Amino acid sequence: MEKIYTVSELSHALRNRLESDFQSIRVEGELSAVTISAAGHCYFSLKEANFLIRCAWFRNRRGANYLRPEEGMQVIVDGQISLYQPRGDLQLITHDMQISGEGTLKIAFENLKRKLNAEGLFDPKIKKPIPEIPKSIGLITSPTGAVLHDIIVTIKKRFPTLRVILYPVSVQGEQAPVDIVNMLETADRRSEVDVIVVARGGGSAEDLQAFNDERVARAIYACSIPVVSAVGHQVDISITDFVADYSAPTPTGAAEQLTIGGSRLGLTFNNLSVKLSNLGQRYLQQRQQVLDYYTMRLVRPDQRLKLWKQQQQHLTQQLITKIRSDIELRRSRINDLVFSLRIHSPLSTGNLLRQQTDHFQNILQQAMQKKLSEANRKIEQLQSSIKILGPKTTLDRGYAIVLNKQGKVVTSPENVRTGEILDLKVSKGQFQTTVK
Repeated sequence: MEKIYTVSELSHALRNRLESDFQSIRVEGELSAVTISAAGHCYFSLKEANFLIRCAWFRNRRGANYLRPEEGMQVIVDGQISLYQPRGDLQLITHDMQISGEGTLKIAFENLKRKLNAEGLFDPKIKKPIPEIPKSIGLITSPTGAVLHDIIVTIKKRFPTLRVILYPVSVQGEQAPVDIVNMLETADRRSEVDVIVVARGGGSAEDLQAFNDERVARAIYACSIPVVSAVGHQVDISITDFVADYSAPTPTGAAEQLTIGGSRLGLTFNNLSVKLSNLGQRYLQQRQQVLDYYTMRLVRPDQRLKLWKQQQQHLTQQLITKIRSDIELRRSRINDLVFSLRIHSPLSTGNLLRQQTDHFQNILQQAMQKKLSEANRKIEQLQSSIKILGPKTTLDRGYAIVLNKQGKVVTSPENVRTGEILDLKVSKGQFQTTVK
């Protein structure tokens, strides 16, 4: 007969079986629903896609430097599978926990950030001011990367006189932090630049690890020269951004920030140069006008006599012109009076009537001549018509005049008889014809 289990018996059997088969197991997943009880025990879930397993991490299982679980953290959990009998829930009894993949770098980043912040390395009060118009900058970056080219191009475009000294380093790999620290110390020791830029292009978290190194952070903090952090893109954050005296979003942004004052200075210099040139030209023009004025007033005696003579001649000419003008005006008035007198005298009236008579005679003669001409033209037209319509002209066009023996013109066949001889008169002569 098949054994029938009670609920408690089945729970005990399952727990014993699970704990014996899964005494030590490692599970990777994302932390979710993290809670810590009043007793200090930590409860959370490990999830992956649509799968989830509950976990318990008891206080006596955690060491002094245990990893503090946080929501969304990707972790690897060491533990033992067990069954929570009161609810029959499967759970993982956690013995240890560590960050998985990039999460390890993130935790290390946060731990170092908290540590350095607690020591005061991020305190804004100790930040050294960035020079507004630096004479030279030190650039700590790779000599072969695009960052060097971008920064140089930006500086030359905005502030060409700014001197750039390159301190070449490797910006990735195990040797990178050592190189960066050495170059920071070298630049600080030489004191040949006004500001130092630590720069690198974007990359993954592993690529940017050199700038999350504690040695680099402490070297920046210890540097007596202001340091600008220009690591990665705008979304990238590194420890150097917090410890540096100024954090730029990108390497190009650092170059733009350091050349703001120089660019303004160049613009101000150009404006002042233009103003100075304009003022100089204006001053020279004013001095030239003053010189011309005094030059004109400073006249030699012979030139002054010559000038007076010219003025005398000019005034004499004006007087002569005035007298002549008055004479002409008076002569014109006399002529007008003489003309008016002539018009109103009896002799002038007779001459005017005579002129009018002659004028009307001319008009009458022209009218008579016109009438005669028109009459002659009409006579000529009639003569032309008579000539065109006359017998001679008709005969010349090929017509003939038929005459009987009595010399009368035959106008109809009824006026002739058969056998009668008729005379035909044409343009060039005359001949006879017989009627048939």
